[in-house]
Amino acid sequence: MLEDLQRGHEGLIVKLNDVIRALKEDEVKLNNVFYKLGRHDTNLEGVDSNLHRLSDNSRRIEAKLNKHAFNVDFLRRRVERLQNVVEAEERVESQVSAVKSIVNRLDDRLTDALARLGMVENTTRTLEKRSVPHYLSAVPEEILAPPTLTVYPMPRQGPCRRDFEQVGLGCYWFGGEELTYTEAVAACLGHSASLLTLPSPGTQLQVLLARLRPDSHYWTSGTDAFHRGDWSFLLTAQPVMPLHWSRGENATSLAPHRHCASVSSTGLTKQHCTRRLPYICHIL
Repeated sequence: MLEDLQRGHEGLIVKLNDVIRALKEDEVKLNNVFYKLGRHDTNLEGVDSNLHRLSDNSRRIEAKLNKHAFNVDFLRRRVERLQNVVEAEERVESQVSAVKSIVNRLDDRLTDALARLGMVENTTRTLEKRSVPHYLSAVPEEILAPPTLTVYPMPRQGPCRRDFEQVGLGCYWFGGEELTYTEAVAACLGHSASLLTLPSPGTQLQVLLARLRPDSHYWTSGTDAFHRGDWSFLLTAQPVMPLHWSRGENATSLAPHRHCASVSSTGLTKQHCTRRLPYICHIL
């Protein structure tokens, strides 16, 4: 009986030891679980802070994107305005080119008209020569030819005509109205005078140029319409001399579509015949 109790006691002790060992193992497992839970809590805190940082970064990025979107919209509007300006400039350039083309065509037509006028004048002179009586045929041509402005005139007995100004030995009309070359020719004919032929280089020319302001240009009858590069004065057909030109100008200098000459205090300058300028008339 005692032995049985003793063996049962020993068996209980063994079972208790097994239970204690199992409890210790469970305790170790629980400690491991608690450790892992603590690590998970730490990780969750890190994730939370990362979420806060990500949220802040997302707000900053959103603000930057909004700013970039505003800048892109501003640049888009500015590009559209610049495109409109470029299109307007292109339209203006095309219009200017069209106007230049029209002016050049008018200039060429005017040059042709002046050339035809010269041919008519030459024909008229030829007919006048043929109408001279036979007993005058032996007289030298320079005696029969009418005087021109390039020859110094004789002193006048009386004052100039009304509205004409006496400058040196010549009488001149200084027209303030701005006209084209052909309009100036017609205007002088309306005053019973001729568009200006410059005197030969000398005192009379210097007196006339001194009468003009440096910044003022007046039409003269100088033109190369009869022959390009061969400049002469219309009606009188007197050649333009080298000393008639302003500094930097001469008969052979390049001046596209400029076939008429104006005068200032420095001398002659080539101009487009369609340009509007005041003019000077002279009584031949």
